[in-house]
Amino acid sequence: MTKKNSYPGGVKLTATKARAVAMQEFGTAKGLTKEETAMPGYFKMRLGNLFIRIHPDTYDGTGCIVVSAELAFATGQTLKFLNPDTLQDDYNALERYCKRAQRDDLKDWVLTNGADYCCEEVKRIWERG
Repeated sequence: MTKKNSYPGGVKLTATKARAVAMQEFGTAKGLTKEETAMPGYFKMRLGNLFIRIHPDTYDGTGCIVVSAELAFATGQTLKFLNPDTLQDDYNALERYCKRAQRDDLKDWVLTNGADYCCEEVKRIWERG
């Protein structure tokens, strides 16, 4: 028997489970296909202008299933983390993801603008109240 950790993101995401997630979250699994150029366990589907991906969390390694959705004509995406056993929301994983994204954004801001400028901006905003 293969260990759970040997799967990408620590989750064995099968087509059956991906269909169950799609049905639960979107009410349909029509058009759900395996992503051919991605790691095992990555699935995609399209609902009109909405592009949807269902895959293991290989970025943070939370052991969750990630459901991401984005509009074809907009920037950004919406993420949802699901417990792979119960398919219920995992808010702790979402919080960890958000904190990491904020930390990465702050790091990019400082690296782009320089520490002195960023310190002055923080002081200015802090004093303004």
